[in-house]
Amino acid sequence: MGLRQRLQSVLWRVPLEQEVRDELAHHVDLRTAELVERGYSRGEARAEALRRLGDVALMQNQLTSLGRRRNRTLARREWLAELRQDITFALRQCRHYPGFTAAAVLTLAIGIGATTAIFSVVNAVVLMPLPVGHPDRVLYVYTTWHGQMGNTSVGNYDYIRQRVSTLDYLAAAASGSFNLADEGAPERVLGMRATWNVFPVFGIAPRYGRVFTQDEDRPGAAHVVLLTSRLWQRRFGANPSIVGKEIRLSGVPYEVIGIMPPAFDDLADGAELIVPTAFTPAQLAMYDEHYLEMYGLRKADVSLPQVLQDLDRVATNLVQDHPHDNPERGSAAQVLGGVLVGDYRTRLFVLLGAVVLVLVIACANVANLLLARLAARSRELAIRAAIGAGRGRIVRQVLTESLVLSVMGGIAGVLLAWWILPTLIAYAPTGVPRLANATLSAPVVAAALAMVLVSTLLVGLLPAIQIVRRPELRSDLGDGKGTSANGVRPWVRQTLIAAQAALVMIVLAGAALLVRSAIKLQAVPIGFTTSGILSARLTLPAVQYGEPAQSLNAFRTILERLQGAPGVDDAALDSQPPLVGGGGGTNGLLPEGRDYNVASAINSRSHFVMGEYFRTLHIPLRAGREFTDRDIRTAPLVMMVNETFARTAFPGQDPIGKRIMCCEGTPDNPMWKTIVGVVADVRSRGPAEPPRAEFYLPLTQVPDAAWNWIGRTMIMIARGSSGDSAVLAGAMRQAVGDLDPTLPLYAVRSMDDGLRLTLAQAQFNTTLMSLLGLTGLILAALGIYSVIAWLVAQRTREIGVRMALGASATQVVRQVTLHALKPVSLGLVAGAVAALGTGRLLEGQLFEVGARDPIAIGTVVALMFVVALLAGAWPALRASRIDPSQALHEG
Repeated sequence: MGLRQRLQSVLWRVPLEQEVRDELAHHVDLRTAELVERGYSRGEARAEALRRLGDVALMQNQLTSLGRRRNRTLARREWLAELRQDITFALRQCRHYPGFTAAAVLTLAIGIGATTAIFSVVNAVVLMPLPVGHPDRVLYVYTTWHGQMGNTSVGNYDYIRQRVSTLDYLAAAASGSFNLADEGAPERVLGMRATWNVFPVFGIAPRYGRVFTQDEDRPGAAHVVLLTSRLWQRRFGANPSIVGKEIRLSGVPYEVIGIMPPAFDDLADGAELIVPTAFTPAQLAMYDEHYLEMYGLRKADVSLPQVLQDLDRVATNLVQDHPHDNPERGSAAQVLGGVLVGDYRTRLFVLLGAVVLVLVIACANVANLLLARLAARSRELAIRAAIGAGRGRIVRQVLTESLVLSVMGGIAGVLLAWWILPTLIAYAPTGVPRLANATLSAPVVAAALAMVLVSTLLVGLLPAIQIVRRPELRSDLGDGKGTSANGVRPWVRQTLIAAQAALVMIVLAGAALLVRSAIKLQAVPIGFTTSGILSARLTLPAVQYGEPAQSLNAFRTILERLQGAPGVDDAALDSQPPLVGGGGGTNGLLPEGRDYNVASAINSRSHFVMGEYFRTLHIPLRAGREFTDRDIRTAPLVMMVNETFARTAFPGQDPIGKRIMCCEGTPDNPMWKTIVGVVADVRSRGPAEPPRAEFYLPLTQVPDAAWNWIGRTMIMIARGSSGDSAVLAGAMRQAVGDLDPTLPLYAVRSMDDGLRLTLAQAQFNTTLMSLLGLTGLILAALGIYSVIAWLVAQRTREIGVRMALGASATQVVRQVTLHALKPVSLGLVAGAVAALGTGRLLEGQLFEVGARDPIAIGTVVALMFVVALLAGAWPALRASRIDPSQALHEG
């Protein structure tokens, strides 16, 4: 039924209520006539007819409701029948034009598939709530110093826990590593020491067994341990019978009392087992040594601002009660989910925005293809209009074809996302929280369905508008050739090309900024040589090596054997070498002459070293000397510092011979250490992090307490002339095995791998954004090519006339190519302006590159211009080879 007929039927149709009233009145009239024939008077007959009819108003309402239901059913049946016809016709069109269908489906599949894959990552990392009992109430509580977020000491934790009133629970935890031994080979595993109330904070029950109690979280209690699901499956084959059995952790027997569910793995930060902290009275009285992380459960009737006020009050009292250890220290809290996600939220949303732009580019391409099809099918549409199809019916047919293409593209896109998602996860940098949970879950599939519907509108809207705005569909019956030059306005397709160019410009500009940043990042010198160096971590258990002298002798013996091993040129030990990390953390160092308080201290990264450390890493000595064998505990205490520390502590002075109070001592007995050497700065955390103040102590002079600070863990580093990591790793294992075969060597990694890991996040973002930009560029090039090819096909007769009148091939090529460059140029201008604004979203990921970097944006403009020139030149060259006589005949 055409639009006019539908309007007429609506305008002239008798309203349903009137139809019901007329039908009831007719029924009363018939019954009245019947009763009159039986001898009733007319008045009596009508009264009797109404009485027999019953409640007229009720009957009228019931009949109206039934009528409406009937009309809806008929309309739905008619709509479904027409939809079935439209879908059948659309599928037949797809089958008759396989090239067009393949191009459209593949284009949409790329856009929908990429968007679905990235959205699945965003959903897993950012959008899914934490697997805890009350995601909005679980808080990460921390202390602040000079505005910086930091960990907490045991004494500060206990002080805050006893006085905070807005939290149901306040728990603490710290990471640690253990030598795990049972029937299998010993290995080193990362664990967590936690207070008993960490479990009610998170609200996660064990999968098997139970959690430890408050009584078990005390000194002298039985040793118990909980296993994470990851360790349970990896080490114990997911056997529930491990509950109740004993395992040995660093030489001490522990009873396995429970297995945590997989959800706990997202909160454990790599830890594979949990043991009680069991703080001693001495630890509870220690307000220094900040290494604990705190987690709180906000009370249900308390807001986060109230918690912050409460923590601020407690922190103020803490500073007053313990001023020596807590000057300028405060407390604050954030929702745990936001802390775990960190800046990945912004990074992932930027990638999602970029991939959505690629989807829009793909939709614009398919819309261009449909517009070309619309021009070619103008005669068909005219015939449909001539036999009674209205514009609405034809528009619905076009939108249905768009829907069919989008559904096919969506199915292919979901399959593509299913295929690329594991690769995306595998090549993503380490440390992205909950990335392993990224799957094609129900919300992701629902998002893909929404993308299909949006794509349907984006793809079919412009063709539908062209049909609505066309003056008279039947006029396209024309001369019977099946096309109409007036079918699609040229500016519509040119606008699409301009929009594509603008969108591609935005994505490519972001990729160019990241590429420029990555190039600059890789060119930054890190201050030492990574090539040919292998590192490995070794922890000595307290049972056998609890005395400082035992630990020192063990590490000295291992180092001597490693230095004499074949294939090892240099070897050393460090508590936390660059690009590796480890124990020791940071310390506040007090130069001689400054007031004895925390505010005067210089926060510095510590290194406890042994062996030819600086020669092994090729760190240049700037002044003074290196450590020698004479630097032992009974000799004068010495230290070395880096250039940043020297400038900070003694600006404009020679630091050699200056004294520093470090790591031990009191105002009455400061235990001064004399600076004997200054070495070059190194970028310990990779090229993106600037050098910071660092100091070095010989392992033979560290205080006894330092062995507990580092957990008797040292990192072995060795350099070999062959550069063969297997040779170095074998030498390390042999040196350790000769001393104690039960000690596992772990975290074996080359320094080159460590450097790559620091660059992995930037490289991953750069690669992914570049791939998205390249995809958008290819789609835009195909769009430009299709428009120019369509233009040449439409203007074949005109080109033939021009060439017959003397126009050269060069003139034809120039004219056609310039026609392609006009919308591209407008799009590039708009895209460049937009890129200047959107570049700010990447500022946190850029290194020594501004968000409005002219080189990056200029390069993208030039690239887009060249691609547009080539995409437009190919059909232009084809146009220049047109035979004028044949073109005039075909026209």
